[in-house]
Amino acid sequence: MELSSIITILLAVAIGSYLQAFTGFALGIVVLAIAVLTQTIPIAIAATIITIVAVPGIAIAMARHWQHIDRASFFKTLLGLLPGTLVGLWLLGKLEAEHTALLQLLLGGLIVAGGIALFIKPHPSQSRSSPASFVTMGVLGGLMGGMFSIPGPPLIYHYYRQPISIQAIRTSLLAFSLAMSLIRLLMQTAQGELDAGVMSLGLLAIPVAMLASWLYVRFPPQLSDLTMRRGAFALFVAMGGFISLTAVVPEADDAPPKPVVVIPPSETLSTVPPNPKLTR
Repeated sequence: MELSSIITILLAVAIGSYLQAFTGFALGIVVLAIAVLTQTIPIAIAATIITIVAVPGIAIAMARHWQHIDRASFFKTLLGLLPGTLVGLWLLGKLEAEHTALLQLLLGGLIVAGGIALFIKPHPSQSRSSPASFVTMGVLGGLMGGMFSIPGPPLIYHYYRQPISIQAIRTSLLAFSLAMSLIRLLMQTAQGELDAGVMSLGLLAIPVAMLASWLYVRFPPQLSDLTMRRGAFALFVAMGGFISLTAVVPEADDAPPKPVVVIPPSETLSTVPPNPKLTR
């Protein structure tokens, strides 16, 4: 990989980690968006780097708060998350190889949905949702996690509607992210997709992500919460919209060539008079 590509991805990780300290889910969105817009690396490799970067931070947070996991729903959701992640990883390889435009369209829609999610505050229900709903949301979260390493939106919305503590919600969501990440890495290792180059770039990005997160805590932006949300919303919608647009509108280089009309030799016209010496 060229040095410029490595710098671009590390910069994307830094920006994503800084915004993630505020939004809680921006790392994957920013890295994937920049990777696609700059055509630096394929979506599959970008998703793998996101997974590698996310695991250490999630593991550290889980070591302190694992006891707050909502056990009543955790294993039901995990029951759907496991097959969903495997199918999502398979779909990623299938779409990237044969339907790149559709893959970019799905990614663009996911990024726009991430921006909209900044302003959605679901009201908790009076009672817990059914066990089947947790399995279903686990499948949806696994599909998104397997494809893009972003399992958040379905699970975030569903869990914030449950009548449980915020601490239990956040810890449970972290646990699902860790489970999805480990499943992805194990499957890619078994299939031989986790090569040394991708692993090295992922490990190189870990200290960059930690530094960016520390910078947010140490030097928070002097902006109000609403202003930050509006800025992140505008950024996500712009990136997601442009990615969707590039997927729908073909590039000029991909346009079919215009047909060339060839005139048979017998029908060609000549403006040069015949040489009488050659006709004798």
